[in-house]
Amino acid sequence: MKITESTILTPGRYTRAGNHSPELPIIEVEADGVVLDMAGAVLDGEDFSGVGILVRGRSDVTIRNGMIRGFYQGLQIENCQRVTIENCVVSDNHNPVDAGWLADTANPSEDGFGGGIHLSHVTDSLIEGNTTTNNFNGLDLVRCERVTVRGNDASNSGNVGLHLLASCDNIIEDNRADHCIRFAGRFWNDTADSAGILLEEFSHRNRIVGNSLRSGGDGFFIRANNRHPSNDNFIARNDGSFSPNNAFEATFSEGNVFEGNQASFSNYGFWLGYSRNTTVRDNRVISNRTDGVAIEHGCNNTIEANEIRGNLCGVRLWWSPSPIGDDPSENYAVRENTFSKSRQYGVHCLDTRNVEMSSNRFNNNSQDFRQVWEYLKG
Repeated sequence: MKITESTILTPGRYTRAGNHSPELPIIEVEADGVVLDMAGAVLDGEDFSGVGILVRGRSDVTIRNGMIRGFYQGLQIENCQRVTIENCVVSDNHNPVDAGWLADTANPSEDGFGGGIHLSHVTDSLIEGNTTTNNFNGLDLVRCERVTVRGNDASNSGNVGLHLLASCDNIIEDNRADHCIRFAGRFWNDTADSAGILLEEFSHRNRIVGNSLRSGGDGFFIRANNRHPSNDNFIARNDGSFSPNNAFEATFSEGNVFEGNQASFSNYGFWLGYSRNTTVRDNRVISNRTDGVAIEHGCNNTIEANEIRGNLCGVRLWWSPSPIGDDPSENYAVRENTFSKSRQYGVHCLDTRNVEMSSNRFNNNSQDFRQVWEYLKG
């Protein structure tokens, strides 16, 4: 079905006709300025192949009020600007149960792995009020800029709920991406880099605010394949708790701010290996299996005004010989935090230089502070 003008679909169930190639979308928008109101219509791919709706090289297109299910990719938007997708259900598309680890851990795939909504090279657009549950990826932004993703539900994704790859200056707010997880089975918490929200490959200056990311492989994850960072992101008022790995993870990146988040009841609250110029401020970091905030080979980081309670270590900072980089561990400001009920230490520093400790409160820790020199001289 080719759409060249604004259209209201007749409610009902639409499938491929007998001679319709599965390689072609059921609907393709082929004009600018189109409003496609699906009016409750259902596009059903039936066999998890192909694309439900394709929009390519268009401007000022709106798609609303429909259900898209049973495709490899429910909705695919490429090289577009000023697109709005609202009030759609793009659920129950491709979501393999035995995917294991993906090849993209070393070389991220811009084509994605199927699922709900896939945006590639899209700018100045709005994705609001949609349900994209039970897909492999709920929503992908690949090389997108200035896209607002607000009030969507991407829960129960088999890989990632909301995924940004090489995407900058976007707003991701007030979404739900809970239970985005799969187990690969090599060890007890091997969840194959699944996450509620994943940023990677130079995804800079995004606002990630007010999202529910509970019970994911990670809640929130900045992945730095080949040390490709994602910098200067603002991550605030999200809940990444109940992860078997990390409520919040960011590696090999700098300038990120984590503020007012819930990072509790996980393996680690914050894992921030090789982070630089990063701020961890005003978060609640409670009852994690291991450490509240763990940073190896970090530099020029600030940890301030957090409630850090009931972890193995409240904050653990360290340097050790590593084949992936000998960046120093140095220049920390740890101030105005509350450390309580730590099972080992409130703060533990291994071969870490220039740690400024000020105005912290220590209550009922096994030991409040310890600094150890093992590989380096103090």
